[in-house]
Order: sequence, then structure tokens, then C-alpha cells
Amino acid sequence: MAVWASPHPQDGRPSVTRRPYGHGGPTSGFAGNGTTSISSLGTAASTATSTSSSTFSGAITTPTTPLTVVASRSGSPIHFLGMVAAGLRFYLGADTLSYCPDFVEEVGACPPGNETAFTLCNMAVIVPGGQQLYVTPRGEIGYTQAHSSFMPNGSLPCPFTYFKGPGAPLGILGIDAFGATGLMACPTDGAAWQVFANLPNATVPQGNASQCLGFDALALDFPKLYAAWQYT
Repeated sequence: MAVWASPHPQDGRPSVTRRPYGHGGPTSGFAGNGTTSISSLGTAASTATSTSSSTFSGAITTPTTPLTVVASRSGSPIHFLGMVAAGLRFYLGADTLSYCPDFVEEVGACPPGNETAFTLCNMAVIVPGGQQLYVTPRGEIGYTQAHSSFMPNGSLPCPFTYFKGPGAPLGILGIDAFGATGLMACPTDGAAWQVFANLPNATVPQGNASQCLGFDALALDFPKLYAAWQYT
């Protein structure tokens, strides 16, 4: 059984014994294409954000591959942190949590499971039935448990928007559900930041949405169809 762990327990959610993968740090979440560095990401971020505000002519609004996402907010503690799946929610500054069953691992069919990748509607997983993305009316962004379609009451599926300008090296992930003005990262009781839709009435871990930091979500193409068997 392959299970990858985060060193940052999240918000009192049930903990399980997991073996650490050791894939973290400020670049976690965008190493999947094997070519992106911090310096090149900074240049690409400037191009992507300026292009997104300049023209829609020839723009791509539906990604053709799964995406990995990196936060951009210069001068902040979340700058260039990868957006990762953990505890059925999304975080910055944590590690991806994933699982692959023994019978799949025994035949060598488990994806690495150490990166978080998704489309506008679904996680990039193999598990039958998939895992769907949603946003709640209070701004929490999550994905369904494997083998379940449950979403909290009032949630909207397929929460994200996407824009990639002509020739831009990166896309921009956004969200406008429930009147949101993009994404924000909110401090938790640990070292990680939980990702929310930027709503004034968001129900955030420490109870004060003014502590949250809005950020640009830089979206990079993931080179494979699947990044994990399932996310946990």
C-alpha cells in the first residue's frame, strides 16, 4: 500500500499512520514537467498575469492537460508555494496526500502520487469513479472522497476558471463561484495555508478572513493524465 504523507496535520482532521514521501518545500507542486525553476517561474508569472489582463483573442480557456498550480504573491510567505491536495482540501505549504492499494502497487501500476494535479472539474486520478472538485458557499474548496459523490450542501462542482493567453508559458487558474474574486490562502493552526475562494463571508480556519492572502494561481501543464491513484 503506497501512502504519501504531509508533515503538517490539518485542522484536526483524523490522522493515520503514513510513511513520509519527503517531497515538500517551496517548489512542491510544480516539478511535474521537470523543466521549471524558481527563476524561470518568476519571469513566466509576469508574462502570464500581464497577458491575462490584456486580451482574450486566441486565449485558451479550457486546459488540454491536467494542471499543477503554484501561488504567486510577491513578498509574502506563500510566494511560489505549490497548491496540494490533503485531507480532501487544498493547501499551500503542505505535502500531497495520496494512496494506492497493495494490489495495484504489486503490479507496478501506482502513479508516483507525490504531486497534485487536476482539471477544472476533477482530480487527475485513476481510482474508479474519480474524485470531483467543488466549492462550498462559504468558500472552502475541496474534492470528493474516492468511491463517493458526496459534496457539502449548496456546493458547486467544477469550480475553477482558466485563462492562458496566446504564447503564454503559464495559465492562470481562477474562481468566480458565489461571486468570488479569485483564490486566497488562509492560515491554519499549523504551518500550512488552506486555499479558499476569495469571499468576504468565507469560513476560514482561524475565523478571520482578513488574515487571508489573495494570490495569483499560476497553472502549469502536467505531462501525464494521472498523478495519483487517489488523493486522501
